[in-house]
Amino acid sequence: MQRRAPARAAVPTGDEWPAAGVGGTPPVERALDDHRAALQAHFPIPPARAGRKRTAGQAGGALAVALLAGLWWADPAWRSETHATRVGQREVVRLADGSELTLDTATRLTVAWHLRTRRVGLEQGRAQFSVSPSAWRPFEVAAGSARVRVVGTRFDVWRKPGITEVSVYEGRVAVWRDGGADDARILLQAGQRAGVPADAGGGAGQGGPSVGGFDTERGAAWQKGELVFQNTPLREAAAEIQRYRGQAIRIHGQHVAALQVSGVFASDNTEQLLDLLPGILPVAVERKADGSVDILAR
Repeated sequence: MQRRAPARAAVPTGDEWPAAGVGGTPPVERALDDHRAALQAHFPIPPARAGRKRTAGQAGGALAVALLAGLWWADPAWRSETHATRVGQREVVRLADGSELTLDTATRLTVAWHLRTRRVGLEQGRAQFSVSPSAWRPFEVAAGSARVRVVGTRFDVWRKPGITEVSVYEGRVAVWRDGGADDARILLQAGQRAGVPADAGGGAGQGGPSVGGFDTERGAAWQKGELVFQNTPLREAAAEIQRYRGQAIRIHGQHVAALQVSGVFASDNTEQLLDLLPGILPVAVERKADGSVDILAR
């Protein structure tokens, strides 16, 4: 009997691996064939269109994209609102986006809602802004020559004669002077205050903001209806009191104006504060028929 050699499975080399499966069809193609119907059901191919219609559709889409891009760049306003307070009045305003504004005495501002920004124009007075965060829609404030830009934070903007002060309580804000160089922009941290001059004659860096620190508790006292004086010259204290009353306050004499006053007083009762002055300082307070007040040496 003739013995046969045991059958051995041939191990193909790299060039000998079959490229086709059963019936000569590649395995990948065979798998696609098996599931093609399911793939077409889940990812249908849009029907072919005539060349002219497809070109018109593409042109229309490109035009729509261009119009949207133009609108986004132009950043048009679609709504605005104005808020104001009288002398001696304070008011809290809650905006549609959740931001909260606190308006001090004799303050007027306009809020404009733009496509990609929220903008406030502070015409006069002082306001605190507690801004609801929105990374894609920053919050901007214009006050005289001062410009402020934030995403979400809490800060004051006070428009004074000749200068605008920006005080930060939480977060960070970018501050610059309108028309100034880009490198003159500064980033304020909590506890910092910037003064932006109304003209190029003041401040640092050819009219740029000047930066310093401040007491945040004292700075926020006005929101609680408090006037806080700490060794404050009477001329400065009288100017602050004047903001909360309609009638004039006149100080007679440089010596009287230099007297210092300290204490915490209610801003909604300036008449009582004036009545207290003679008990604090060596002065006399004379009231006139028109409601104005003269402060003289006693």
